[in-house]
Amino acid sequence: MIEAAPAATPPAVAGWNRRAAALAARASFGLIAVWVAADMAARHVGWTRLWQVLDLPFWFVCHRMPERVLSVLGTPMPLCSRCAGIWLGLSVSAAIARPDLPRRALRIAVASGIVFLLGELVTQDLGLHPVYHPTRFLSGLLLAVPLGGAIGSVIARELGQRP
Repeated sequence: MIEAAPAATPPAVAGWNRRAAALAARASFGLIAVWVAADMAARHVGWTRLWQVLDLPFWFVCHRMPERVLSVLGTPMPLCSRCAGIWLGLSVSAAIARPDLPRRALRIAVASGIVFLLGELVTQDLGLHPVYHPTRFLSGLLLAVPLGGAIGSVIARELGQRP
């Protein structure tokens, strides 16, 4: 009778540091929130050329209608309030890898976030209520935070930082 040899663990790739890779991956998500803050800071202090460079990516991801954009200390955000909720929620929760929801809870949370976001979006666009920044921001957060936490948790788990 021939017995199979035990499966050998693959050799580590020279120079591969799983902890550093996990840190870099999660930090890249955190960089989104830093980018939003840097964009606003450059605009606030009047560094027009730097602001235009930092602001360019946001033109591609958001309509930025003036009535739908929040201002912080008199400086408009580079995203509308809903997109700000989505991008900031996703970036911060992925960077800290929280919340780490079980798969069933994640499905419920994401489905609930989608329903709330679509409900808020449709009722606003039908004119049933005016643009209301708290619900727009919250609708983005409710969808993005569970997704960001799941992404950050997968990064941490797959790169060995968490059992």
